[in-house]
Amino acid sequence: MSRTVAAALAVLLTAACSAGDDTAAPDVFDTVLGTVDIDAAVGSDVVFYDLAPNPDGAPVALVGAAGARQSWLVLSARGAPVVRTIPAAEPGSELLIADDGTPLVVGSALRVGGAVLPLPVGGPPLAVHLHHDTLLVARYTRLAAVDRTTGAVRATAAAPGRVTHVATTPVGDVVALVTDPEGGIVLLRFTPDLRPDGDPVEVVAEGGTPTALRVTAGGTVVAALYVGEAQEDGRLVTVVDGGVDTVVDLTGADDTALDLAVVGDTAYVVLSASYHPAELTAIHLASGERTGTVELCDGTAGAFGAIAPSADGSTLTVAGSCVDPDGPGTTAFVIG
Repeated sequence: MSRTVAAALAVLLTAACSAGDDTAAPDVFDTVLGTVDIDAAVGSDVVFYDLAPNPDGAPVALVGAAGARQSWLVLSARGAPVVRTIPAAEPGSELLIADDGTPLVVGSALRVGGAVLPLPVGGPPLAVHLHHDTLLVARYTRLAAVDRTTGAVRATAAAPGRVTHVATTPVGDVVALVTDPEGGIVLLRFTPDLRPDGDPVEVVAEGGTPTALRVTAGGTVVAALYVGEAQEDGRLVTVVDGGVDTVVDLTGADDTALDLAVVGDTAYVVLSASYHPAELTAIHLASGERTGTVELCDGTAGAFGAIAPSADGSTLTVAGSCVDPDGPGTTAFVIG
């Protein structure tokens, strides 16, 4: 990583630590503490790429702009936003932040500071996840574990169908959502060196479009998916000890990417549609009960993508835009 980028990120992450005085996480997030106008912060109508958890504070957004020669990292904490410029990221790039604060931008290659490292999956990955210094990347049926500092391949595996999402468990095992060639979605488990471990778990019997995969501190796997004939309905599925435990159907997911955040024993998704106001919805993982909502757009709908918690679990950041007669704008809502 170049000294310039390292210094910039150091400032960004220092601000992340000092931008809020949050302490313990609430039982359920229920209040919008503040918003960050990302367009105004950057000074341009931005294209939102990703929102990454930050191991040292509030999440960081990766945004670009049409025709721009640079992209931006935007700290999504309360208070004045902190913005840093980075080389232009490819549309659709994903942002990951390493334990030491290094930003990784993953597109057709892995960009770490000024270094550009090739990826061993034959094109831009369709699923990525960072576990300490191991970057997991997947494209179609190919899954690889890569050293995030050098790009060296540590392990590879082949899945029976298209890998849509990957994550790691508290003990370092790898879990992946995979489209079943015979229909439906299955959850596969691998050892840290990508050897298959156990039988597939059927998450959805037929159809289904996965949107997110998370694992709790206790090892519960949580998947979010679109289901239904037109793939317009949402669903949360938890997997515990190799079997499906809880299934929660969600109405009003039309205008969201149905991203997912998990804090403690609660999952959070944004529901929004023409017939449903934009709301952050809390769901108790064990019971499937909806335990709270937070209105995001003053009773109107909006389009929402990513959700990520702060490092200490005291706030959530939701990125999206509300319906506005003056035109859409990209906003980060900080919720506690």
